[in-house]
Amino acid sequence: MRAKRLLPFAVSAAVALIPALLAAQEGVSLNGYARTKAGTLLEDGSYFIGENTLDVRLSMNAGDAGFYANPVLYEREGTVEALDLREAYVDFSSEWLDLRLGKQQVIWGKADGVFITDIVSPKDLSRFLVPDFEELRLAVTAVRSQAYVGAHGFEFTWIPWFTPTVAPETGSLWAPAMPFPVQPTFENPDLPERALENGEYFARYSYMGESFDLMLMGGWFWEDTPAFAVTGKTFTPGVGLTGITVTPEYYRNTAAGGAISAAVGPVILRAEGAWYANRRFQGDPAEYELGYAEKSAVQYVIGTDFAVAGYSFGLQFIQDIVLDHEDALLEEAFQNTGTLVVAKSFLAESLTAEVFTYLVPDPMNALVKPKLTWDASDSLELFAGAYLFIGDEGDFGQYNDNDGAYLGAKFSF
Repeated sequence: MRAKRLLPFAVSAAVALIPALLAAQEGVSLNGYARTKAGTLLEDGSYFIGENTLDVRLSMNAGDAGFYANPVLYEREGTVEALDLREAYVDFSSEWLDLRLGKQQVIWGKADGVFITDIVSPKDLSRFLVPDFEELRLAVTAVRSQAYVGAHGFEFTWIPWFTPTVAPETGSLWAPAMPFPVQPTFENPDLPERALENGEYFARYSYMGESFDLMLMGGWFWEDTPAFAVTGKTFTPGVGLTGITVTPEYYRNTAAGGAISAAVGPVILRAEGAWYANRRFQGDPAEYELGYAEKSAVQYVIGTDFAVAGYSFGLQFIQDIVLDHEDALLEEAFQNTGTLVVAKSFLAESLTAEVFTYLVPDPMNALVKPKLTWDASDSLELFAGAYLFIGDEGDFGQYNDNDGAYLGAKFSF
């Protein structure tokens, strides 16, 4: 136990010494941050965040080759977790081609707070939206090539083995409501085997123009969030369905889409959308033998960013459409979501106030995330914020009892 408690201090001391040792090495740099964060539920004052983070970013460059590693050490609720190697890859570059091999995050899309064409990297949703957005995205082991011809870019990514989205643990604050009429019994998830034929493939074309940016993408991949296949049912005479057994299944899908953004004077306009060939939507187990139906789906967003009187605004409208919808599906044929972000800086831009809001009109539910950040110095940042859930049902309303507030400090080096 004592060794575990000493580990963060030992690593911190090492990190403090390493920059001095590397300073004389040409092409080598090290930076990162140490952060402490604590938060409580407003309902009963119990902790829902209690963590210390050490995030180290090391890069080395030698001519046309480079190396990058991002190890992260977490201490949560008094327990030091295993060292997480968030990214570790090697780069090779030429005049017109870049090649990246290793564990990496792949970021696509232009939407804020939603993932539409950003389908390459899975997510860590074990704590819902509590972590910063950059921490929600997981890295994948991949081979990624990017070619450039003037303002045009061509990208191809091959992922040799599958990495799933991390879901909340059963019984945690963030465990979502299950879409079943009775409490299910869960079997072990059915994961794709690590084999050559189970690889994932993604391609993207991009254009960076003077007046607008354009992106087209496509992918043949495994859905990183599983569908729940009903593999057993129990019926009680006179009562009906009293028990079911379900198996989380990951399955192949195909997607195609694109995004565009343009500046019209001081206003940024953007749109993004994707079509998915065969998503699995949960439904009434009495109607569907496996508890789901495969349907094509479309998801799109239109948004704008602008500034008025020193305030920055970002507005988005998102719509999810299930094609060939059936009444027995739990998902509605159309689901609308809006997002609004408002931000303003004060005190010579050292103090920033921001509010990010998700709003779903039917059923009415929302998440409001206010945050205040003070840049106390070039390296020290103090912050405070909250998570406020509105409604009694829906993606956000189901967490109505999880309203919380937090504060913290971040030291960058």
